[in-house]
Amino acid sequence: MFSAAYSLKRAVQRDARDRCRAYWQARHERERGPSAVRDRLGLSRDSLEDAAAAHLDGAPHLRLSVTKALAMHLADTVWAAAERHVFGDAQGKRSGSPRIGRWYDFKSLPGRARSHTKKRKWETFRLHGTLAGHRVAYTDRGGDFVQPRRLRAVELTTKTWWSYTGPLAIVFSGLGDGTLVLPVRLPTAPSNQPILDYHLTDPSKWHKIDLVRHRDPNAEGGWRYEAHLMVLTTPYVSPSTAARRAKVAIESVDRTAGIDVNVSCLAIASHDTGTAMRLTRVERTGEQKQRDRGRKRRERRRQRDLERSRRAANRAQYHLSKRQEKRARRRAARNLAPVDVIPMGPRKARSDGVPLQSYRHDQLSASFRRTRAAQVAEAKAGARARRDHAREVAAGVVATHGYQLVVEDCTIAAWASSWGSAVAAFTPGMLVAALDREARAVAAIAGGEGGVARATTRTTALSQHCPCGARVPKRLADRVHRCAACSLVGDRDDVAAVLASFVVHVQRGEPASACVDYAASTDALIEIRRVLGSSYHGWQDTLSESNDLSARDGSFIAWTTSTSDSVAMARRNVGTVSCSTLNDRRPSDHVRTSTRANRQVYEVRSSMDVLPGLLLDS
Repeated sequence: MFSAAYSLKRAVQRDARDRCRAYWQARHERERGPSAVRDRLGLSRDSLEDAAAAHLDGAPHLRLSVTKALAMHLADTVWAAAERHVFGDAQGKRSGSPRIGRWYDFKSLPGRARSHTKKRKWETFRLHGTLAGHRVAYTDRGGDFVQPRRLRAVELTTKTWWSYTGPLAIVFSGLGDGTLVLPVRLPTAPSNQPILDYHLTDPSKWHKIDLVRHRDPNAEGGWRYEAHLMVLTTPYVSPSTAARRAKVAIESVDRTAGIDVNVSCLAIASHDTGTAMRLTRVERTGEQKQRDRGRKRRERRRQRDLERSRRAANRAQYHLSKRQEKRARRRAARNLAPVDVIPMGPRKARSDGVPLQSYRHDQLSASFRRTRAAQVAEAKAGARARRDHAREVAAGVVATHGYQLVVEDCTIAAWASSWGSAVAAFTPGMLVAALDREARAVAAIAGGEGGVARATTRTTALSQHCPCGARVPKRLADRVHRCAACSLVGDRDDVAAVLASFVVHVQRGEPASACVDYAASTDALIEIRRVLGSSYHGWQDTLSESNDLSARDGSFIAWTTSTSDSVAMARRNVGTVSCSTLNDRRPSDHVRTSTRANRQVYEVRSSMDVLPGLLLDS
């Protein structure tokens, strides 16, 4: 099915490319009427759908694996790329010309959305069965939900699929050689069962199904196939997460926080109308740095293997190295036969440095593709781990500092030119994005405005000012803040975070309207001095008569300083979570933890929740 759909899509892509080229060549005709030119060339959605149907009729063997409904939907995806090329966006920018896709880049068979006004209206892939029937079929004698390594074939036990209530199955009818029935594999971990109940119990919310394949070096054939179900519902939220967010919405309604983003750390400071100030730092530990060094070492080794494999398969495109050329000259002088070696010199190129042959035209061996697939799989696993860690950090930070946060409006992508590896390892942009999502979720429960508000550096200059209002110029290398006016000494990032917590916006959502309320920060200078003067780095350094809370865990360093308010202190000790528990694997009322292997990732598109947990049996 993927092979037939790929052949059909390539044919439609050629048609779209040729029609776009003809459209831009007809310059004089376009000046008189561009719509008439598009109608004459057939550059429209309906015309491409007709072209796909014509290609399908001209190749009857494709009807064994592709229907006209699927062909029309493939044409719609081609038209989406052609439309972005022909018509500009709001800024007048257009995408590039439609290109012919490659086989290894063809990874999705898009399904058509079902009709929610007509019953039994699925034009492509359909999902039949019930969750209860699936669990009954795959429950062992001990009452556990277990699925075998190879699922058994699904049999139709009723007259039609519409009355079928057995195990879940993907059904695709209308093919030339019969109906395709694929058994569905669901996650069996106990932590995933509430998620399955939320998405699969009500079939009326099922919207459409896409068949997707991924390169997997450990799977049979090198590909792993999935069915992605789109459900028309709100994203799933666990009961513990909902309770934690509701508690934060009540307790931190008057708390404002500021964030100072750095290449290797985040400093977060918050206060409740100038009192009960808290300070938290998020940074990588030695364990994380050691793990990243190991990952980079494996990546370098894999890159060497990939380069050697490419050179071995495309020897005519590379020069010999100086050492290899010297050896070849010695052997030629002795009348010895030349040795066939892998050339290790530069790639053959023109005088301007452009390679004679494009890299995309190189011959790639099977071992090269397996190694690259393993590289992609490890990169995806690392990205997923960083996203999970960012969500855990965001949950703890919002629980400690509230849902009203301010950060400087800076471009983190520009830091990559100077600190590329450090930015990629710490991912400050991902942490800020996770904080914004968590804060907005809490603000929605509280019924107010929340999230991460940005403040321009032109009107605030947080790193160049003191909370007393005096300007303290500092170079980038100066990491300690020393104010001559008020004698305040503290870490530069901590002072900037404290000042960010006192930023106010004249107009919400406008970074240029931000300014620092120096009157409020001056009134809270005693509290700021006490927080910045704290030197605790662990429980072993905390004085016995002090009520300070500090922690150092295995994922990041964080501490929460003491407060002079006895009520706030008691509430914090009883009703808030310490940042040291964010990566603690013990169950908590504030942080929902689960094993990384059993955690499912869900993509949210507007009001639709995508469930990529349905796995097809190969």
